[in-house]
Amino acid sequence: MDKTLTIKIKDSVDLFLYDDIYLTAYFMNTRVRKSFRVDGNFISLIGFIDGYATIGEICDKMRIDHNVEEKETLNIIETLLKKNIATPVTRQQDKLSLDEIFKYSRQINYFSEFLGSEYAGITAQKKLKDSNVIIFGCGAVGGNIAVQLAMAGVEKFTLYDYDVVENSDVSRHLFFKTKHLGKRKIDSLREELLRINKNICVITYSERMVPDSNVEKIIRKASFVVNTMDEPYIGYTASKISRICVLNDIPHFIAGGFDAHLASTGELIVPYKTPCVECYTDYFKEILKNWKPKDHPVKRRYLEIGGLSSMALFASSFAAIEIIKYIAGLAGDSYEYKTRGELLFGSLELTYLTVEKNPNCVICGGRKNET
Repeated sequence: MDKTLTIKIKDSVDLFLYDDIYLTAYFMNTRVRKSFRVDGNFISLIGFIDGYATIGEICDKMRIDHNVEEKETLNIIETLLKKNIATPVTRQQDKLSLDEIFKYSRQINYFSEFLGSEYAGITAQKKLKDSNVIIFGCGAVGGNIAVQLAMAGVEKFTLYDYDVVENSDVSRHLFFKTKHLGKRKIDSLREELLRINKNICVITYSERMVPDSNVEKIIRKASFVVNTMDEPYIGYTASKISRICVLNDIPHFIAGGFDAHLASTGELIVPYKTPCVECYTDYFKEILKNWKPKDHPVKRRYLEIGGLSSMALFASSFAAIEIIKYIAGLAGDSYEYKTRGELLFGSLELTYLTVEKNPNCVICGGRKNET
């Protein structure tokens, strides 16, 4: 064990002592509790772990003040580190500056709970900073996803949308104001992102997606892609974008298109690991094979369909959490990403589709299917 390391009790851990013999560690972020039977030496050592003393200095204090041999002190410290109750104090700046560490301290603290150490939390934060995210569709869902990712530390964005801000947008988009009326959505969103973090780099494309739109050259530059573009319709844009992403091994999230599902969670697609959009298409073809649509009495009803800003915020927040977990490496290789879900307005019940990866999928069932 490196005795020059400085250690501290993790910021997210509360310690409770009962009857002077039982110590309970409560992990606030995960709600986990761990209890131990301890002695007086263990309790005394806890008092010396202040975030400033090195392991060697703690050993010296325990020997001088309590006549405890170094070996016993090191055993207790090793237990605390293995149980993730204590963590080395990170003062290295090879990943983030001190200002950045302070700015994202609460988020890093949260990451460290799942990753085991403060340094791992900083590494996760650096992954967010270095990611390059494309947002197709900058409406209520896509825009909110961009805003939340910017607040989480993403600093490179590409925004793709042709539309302008209208009156109805101000009531549904949390960041569009009356001053933005008539402005391009990508410009208004860019303004908001830079307000959050002046260091953010934003590239914009004011384009409508059509069958011959060449978006592959844009997508190839990304480390992550978000699609909420529901025109001409979400099924078309999702298929076009997801095919390109899968073939280029780029993870992506499909959301939006809430004319049918006002609080859909969307789905995160990891190429060759999760179901891709084509797998979803095959799924719907099967379950809807005997369904026949009926004419709706209201024409042009897309003008009448909408929802609450809070529903769009729910969908975008759900997406942002899944995206952050993926980019920051919080999910792990064995994590099962959720399929598309829907929050039911009346009961607030969250239900998911039972979509599985199709081994015979024409898009993702090929060379990496074994993964």
